[in-house]
Amino acid sequence: MKKKINTKFVNMLLLASFFLLLTSCSEDEVSTNARVKLVVNTTSNTSGTQLRSSIQNQLNFSSGYITIREVVFDGENQSTNQSISRSHEQIASVNYQTGAISPELIVTVPGGLYSNVNLGIELQDDTSNPSVVIEGSYTNSNNEELPIRFEFNSGEVFEANAQTVMINNNADIVGKITFDAISWFSTVTAEQLDSAILTNGVIVISSTSNTEIFSIVADKLDVDTEAVFE
Repeated sequence: MKKKINTKFVNMLLLASFFLLLTSCSEDEVSTNARVKLVVNTTSNTSGTQLRSSIQNQLNFSSGYITIREVVFDGENQSTNQSISRSHEQIASVNYQTGAISPELIVTVPGGLYSNVNLGIELQDDTSNPSVVIEGSYTNSNNEELPIRFEFNSGEVFEANAQTVMINNNADIVGKITFDAISWFSTVTAEQLDSAILTNGVIVISSTSNTEIFSIVADKLDVDTEAVFE
């Protein structure tokens, strides 16, 4: 004789399993609800700082963009004894004038106390378009104001590092990177800019135009671009 299945008991068991699964998912969501948000700071004018070998000449940058392709977070979560690595691939554009990033770049990580933390910011270099374009003006030794344009195309990676960082659940921590074109040009002399070749009336500094100046600026871009946690 066959035994009848207690459907009421089975339904209760299924319901209990469902609530256990729901609770587990909620705990996972809470544990990964901390966010590392990228913020950008820029510098657009000399603000009294002169170029080398220059007293009267001035350099100003009023517009431009930086294209970012990926943000990567790595660190040791001391609270869970886990190595955490998270990446967010997203083509985003930084407005050089305002520092605004569109769209936002955010990496979600488990909360906790982290050690050996690294945040990498990689520039876009998959197209023929420059990843960095900064535009402004240069006033030469004859007091003539000339437009200037700097172009840079490389998958450069900038990093913020910290020995320890506390990242709280349901909170944001900021990774801040500073793009300072004035600093990039700080070792270019006034004589070099005065002698620069013009392209349709513009001083274009790129890998194919005024290459000597470009090499100086590109090296400084690599060295002087800083990223920190706040």
